[in-house]
Amino acid sequence: MFPAGSRPAALAAAALAVAGVAAAGCQRAAAASGPLKAAPDGRPLELTFADEFDTFRPWRGGRGVWRTTFRDGRDDNDDDFNLRTLKWNKEVQLYVDPDMRGHPGRHGDHEPPGLHRGRGPALGLNPFEVGDGKLSIRFDRAPARHRETLGGFRYVSGLITTEPSFSQTYGYFEMRAKLPRGKGIWPAFWLLPKDLSWPPEIDVMESVGDPSKVYVTYHSNAAKIEGRELSVSPGDFHTYAVAWDREHVTWFIDGRQVRRERTPADMHKPMYMLANIASGGDWAGEPDASTPLPARLTIDYIRAYRFAR
Repeated sequence: MFPAGSRPAALAAAALAVAGVAAAGCQRAAAASGPLKAAPDGRPLELTFADEFDTFRPWRGGRGVWRTTFRDGRDDNDDDFNLRTLKWNKEVQLYVDPDMRGHPGRHGDHEPPGLHRGRGPALGLNPFEVGDGKLSIRFDRAPARHRETLGGFRYVSGLITTEPSFSQTYGYFEMRAKLPRGKGIWPAFWLLPKDLSWPPEIDVMESVGDPSKVYVTYHSNAAKIEGRELSVSPGDFHTYAVAWDREHVTWFIDGRQVRRERTPADMHKPMYMLANIASGGDWAGEPDASTPLPARLTIDYIRAYRFAR
């Protein structure tokens, strides 16, 4: 993933699969447990953020948790499209939410059809659903009746970020989720700087089309690493996590360390969390007739901790 305004770089997937992940019994035990007391490497943890998704709490009027657009929700050109997709990634989806309003561009209007914050009728697009203590983010075809208002985007999806509500320098960040399947489907869990710069970026987990393969990496001006491919059991919930401190960035799947890298020099400032389903670009490609739609990223919880010592 790359923030708005950045230049995309191809993520090279190294063919380094890690054999084995937690067994189904261990996964069920982990799901039943509460927040961690210690990281997998033994360091004590203090919980600083948790959403168990008993409800969905969008950021509205200075309250809530999750922003559903990029950055700080503002664009210098008042162009809502810049906040709802990464054009530089050549993505084909638009991130929607129930608050989106459109201007139909009727005959005689001075404004073309499009998205206009605070004006026009609500479009009624909601990619978020909560049930049984889980959040589902839905990726699907854009409704034909809204295609013009949505700028011709063929697909709609959802993005959640803690940019307005939570950021932290260093810590342990985790998401327990079940990944979708299908060509062009690109779910991710990642971290970006609170100051809205880019890079750095930490990709805790990305997957492209095949939920049995996930990728972990970071992006930095101070250090270059390639993405690493890892194997997980498809169709199951897994916990994807990263421990980030002054010295190292370490990735975990179901509590098992799968990668460790030196922390680059530009990765020492507060970062916030994002989760989404994207599509398109040179890496993921676009959905085709074989892609089962709608596709859903199902999230059990997202939590963050600081190191207690």
